[in-house]
Amino acid sequence: MIDLLRGDTIFTLGRNMDFSYRTNQLIAILSVVVAAIGWILIGDISSGLYVGGGVFLTWSLSRDLDPKHAYSAFLAAAFAILNVFYYETIQLLVIFWIILLIRIVNNITGKSQTFFDLFSVLGLSIYLSFTNENSLYLLVYLLAMALILVDKQKSKKVLFVSGISLGLFIIETFFMGYLTFNYREYLSPIHVVSLILLGLSFVLFWFLSKEKAEDDKGHPVKRYELLAGQFLYSVTILLLFLFSPLAINNLIIYLSVIVGVGCYFIGCKLLKRG
Repeated sequence: MIDLLRGDTIFTLGRNMDFSYRTNQLIAILSVVVAAIGWILIGDISSGLYVGGGVFLTWSLSRDLDPKHAYSAFLAAAFAILNVFYYETIQLLVIFWIILLIRIVNNITGKSQTFFDLFSVLGLSIYLSFTNENSLYLLVYLLAMALILVDKQKSKKVLFVSGISLGLFIIETFFMGYLTFNYREYLSPIHVVSLILLGLSFVLFWFLSKEKAEDDKGHPVKRYELLAGQFLYSVTILLLFLFSPLAINNLIIYLSVIVGVGCYFIGCKLLKRG
């Protein structure tokens, strides 16, 4: 899916899926196996495919957030397998959108953003905002553009798309009523745990961003860009939790990324000390 898109001079947000690497072979096999298990347990082939796709995108998200440790993504993917035991729906397009936003901010592909990158992700943000009647997607896009502008000189293309998204956000929010607080039973155990993990993720990513990592071109990733992408992820999930009817299966995927990456990072530190 997302990793099968090859980045070029027009679209730079794709990452090659080279099957000569053992990790890529393993995640492909794992995704197919989970899809088959999901089909058997849930009793529907499309649901099984969604669960398998969710495992793959969990792995992809983790690889973008923690490029230093290849196997932390597998731990996250393992947690995401929980979706086979309780399945309602998985919004794969939203996960795909988050991945693209992270790659725009952290430059993990090693290529500079193009107009096509910015406008294609803006277009997807607009599509999600209208289909879900939620201007939150435009707000997150604005945050991503702001994080880019903080680190770089003012870019006309970034300012241009920011102006478009800001205008649409104002229209959708104040004239169409597309942004409303999602009232939940926030004291329920799953919601309490979710909020705690989201809060801890900011601390986790602060320390994780200190790990030296390389982009797809073999160049060092700037700490600010890596941390900005991680920060964007935590804020995005928190906003989705508060201002959207977040599907439980998507929440499991988002939290699996945090738990998987966090456990692997802490485990590595403990092993080094030992």
